[in-house]
Amino acid sequence: MPRLTIDGRAVEVPAGTKVIDAAEQLGIMIPRFCYLKSLGAVGACRMCAVKFLEGHKKDLDMSCMVDARDGMVVSTDHPDAVAFRAQVIEWLMLDHPHDCPICDEGGHCLLQDTTVSGGHSLRNYRGPKRTYENQYLGPLIEHEMNRCIHCYRCVRFYREYAGGTDFGTFGIAGRVTYQRFEPGRLESPFSGNLGEICPTGTLTDKPSRYRARRWDLERKPSVCTHCSLGCNTLAAVRYREVLRVENRLNEAINGDFLCDRGRYGFGYASMPERPRTALVDGRSVSPEEGTGAAMDRLKAIIAAHGPESVAVHASSRCTLEDLFAAKRLADGLGVPAPSFFLTEDERLACLNVAASLDADLAWNLEQVRKADMVLVLGADPLSEAPMAALAVRQAARSGATVAVLDPRPVDLPCEPIKLPVRRGLLPVVLAKLLGRAFIEADFQGEALAFWRELQSITEGRAEDFSELSAELDEVAHALARAERPVVVCSATAMPAQWPVLAAGVARLLRRKGGDDRVEVRSGLFCLLPRADSLGAALLAGGDGASLEGRLMPGGDGRGVKAFVCIGADPLGEYPGVQAMEEAVGKLDLLVCVDCAPSATWSKAQVALPMNTIFETGGCLVDNHGSLQRAEPVFAGGLPVIQDGHGSHPPRTPGAGIPGNDPRGATGWIDLLAPDAEGHTAPSAAEERLRTAMAEATAERGVPVLPSEAPVRFGSLDWLAPFVTAGQEEGRCDVLVTGSTFGADRLANLGEPGETLLPDPRVLMHPLDAAAMRFEEGQTILIPLAQGVARTVLRRREDMARNTVVLPRTPGSGWRFAGGMAATISMNRLWREQGDEDRAAMARADTDDSCPGGNL
Repeated sequence: MPRLTIDGRAVEVPAGTKVIDAAEQLGIMIPRFCYLKSLGAVGACRMCAVKFLEGHKKDLDMSCMVDARDGMVVSTDHPDAVAFRAQVIEWLMLDHPHDCPICDEGGHCLLQDTTVSGGHSLRNYRGPKRTYENQYLGPLIEHEMNRCIHCYRCVRFYREYAGGTDFGTFGIAGRVTYQRFEPGRLESPFSGNLGEICPTGTLTDKPSRYRARRWDLERKPSVCTHCSLGCNTLAAVRYREVLRVENRLNEAINGDFLCDRGRYGFGYASMPERPRTALVDGRSVSPEEGTGAAMDRLKAIIAAHGPESVAVHASSRCTLEDLFAAKRLADGLGVPAPSFFLTEDERLACLNVAASLDADLAWNLEQVRKADMVLVLGADPLSEAPMAALAVRQAARSGATVAVLDPRPVDLPCEPIKLPVRRGLLPVVLAKLLGRAFIEADFQGEALAFWRELQSITEGRAEDFSELSAELDEVAHALARAERPVVVCSATAMPAQWPVLAAGVARLLRRKGGDDRVEVRSGLFCLLPRADSLGAALLAGGDGASLEGRLMPGGDGRGVKAFVCIGADPLGEYPGVQAMEEAVGKLDLLVCVDCAPSATWSKAQVALPMNTIFETGGCLVDNHGSLQRAEPVFAGGLPVIQDGHGSHPPRTPGAGIPGNDPRGATGWIDLLAPDAEGHTAPSAAEERLRTAMAEATAERGVPVLPSEAPVRFGSLDWLAPFVTAGQEEGRCDVLVTGSTFGADRLANLGEPGETLLPDPRVLMHPLDAAAMRFEEGQTILIPLAQGVARTVLRRREDMARNTVVLPRTPGSGWRFAGGMAATISMNRLWREQGDEDRAAMARADTDDSCPGGNL
């Protein structure tokens, strides 16, 4: 490791470290504009000049462009370096408008700080300034090109790092500008980062524009709850209103960036419609009266119908504290263990992930970024967890081969090798792919049994994959030579046992055999449905049921009479709208504890307002098994701008904070059942979680996965029936899949998240659409198990035949599917032309031979 001296202080750094980063380890902040560690160095701004005295040419050079070397002596405050930087500052300020008082970047502007620290206080230039016309870039980013210093950060991030194509460099010489070809909304789901990485006020955050200065904000470390990755954030609040969510550096997870879902999904916390008062039969009551009414009714139902008549459900997006509180409530009442998952498939999938992972196999985003082979197996990273797609792009930029095996048109910000095959054929293609890659592998023990079981499903099958032969060979070759491969999987549109298959493949990659091979360190990266899905699975273990299993039990004859719902909206989220409405309609009592308005809240006899993570904080377990803590940012209450007294706090102090009835689930359960104590002995996983919760801080996560998974190679008994069932003639798969925006319940409530909602659409292969005589942009009617989905057709060539993809967005009708995957006759797809369509579809229910093109 090189050892060098900077300003008379010695420091030892890893090989390849830039001098600018070595100085930062000593607490010496060398001025910079263009340099950002994640983006690399280009030496564009010339602001980081230092004087090299030994170990390099004895002259000025850019510290971001020079690797630290042993024996190097550097001076950051040498008179030559200081004078050079002062001149650079003066050049940069020649055309600057000097509008700091009205600039949103004021107070945290690198240009402002550097100008002041460089002593540049007099403006000698008196000529005309260069000016530009600003451009509309959409609802998230404001453009003020006159403030630009041409550091290139924005374009380097947007085009090189994030893979966007609709924003770039225009003009030459002194007329260079950064913008779109024409005004319009930025297309990248990572565009919000532009406002954070821009070192001046050129690109600023539009939703919080003119709302607050940096010193006005309460800012605390938090954790994003809009997917399972656990990205680290800084939440900023002013006058009890969440105004901004910014990135918080965590190299193991999100690094320097956030996706727009996580950055702008905070609107639900401050929306005017947010519930803030306890309700009993639609009447506003005090918290004590609300909890008293709930407990009286719960006890009466238990006395009349027994403990099995009460179901408790807490969403797996809730914090661990809330999940433990739900468990304590159920134990104290003597009712069945709470459910943490909406559907049985979701519960089994998350339990399979928890059983299959160990601390070594579970990879984080940093490891994905460094992988040399990425196999996306039945997953859609950009839709399910956008920062995972960004990590895959970084792997591709470093030379990794990226292959996607999925029936859907999976979009990634890179150019993957796509193997689009029908859902039921995925295991067959996977087996053939691995067979080509490991033809000489020497598997033994469990690995050999798993290998033979997987390969057995290809025996006697006559499917023709000749069109994919070249792609299969290319991916197989990449797998065979990979030293750091990762399998990215999900179970949202796949069977619940899919993570078992993915984990087995990831373990198989470590046992390729061959004495001349270097050690292979493979990993598994699972995308889970919600922020705390893995924590909920670890806490639940094999006990309990899903909400689906509790509210719609089969054959026990008793049924549920009372339902306590915490942090969830089953009437809006469950993929079977009619079944859930019928189940809720049969209840004698519905108690809803939630932080956002919902269909379930409006139906509840007792409704108790819940705090958000910004107000209570809490712990969450991300998808690779790290327990992280979010700090409470503020004490809660109605935003000042909504209290009817103007936009500033009242001059006369009041007795309390208005709208402060909401509290966390723990607080409500303390009121509901103050004497409730658990009667079941805690499991080893529960004890491990409690210990980790006590140790976790906002700066340090605690791993909670065991050092070795209890299941190494799971059974594939389910595989052959799944493959056989997926090949019914004349039928197509309807896959309900995620969406970058719109799929998460809270992220698109209120401003600015609702501005990101996409239009409803359905995706089909062009050949299938042509066979049905459907055209691009037509409204298509899809009769599903529980209703008709009405949505607009979009054709995609990079998807499987006999497949219909229905994104999980508002208005798309996905909830009529009755699950994440279904099959229907191709003849039951219709294009909308008039009211007679519904009658024709009714006839088609009994006559599948009627072709959809007839309408």
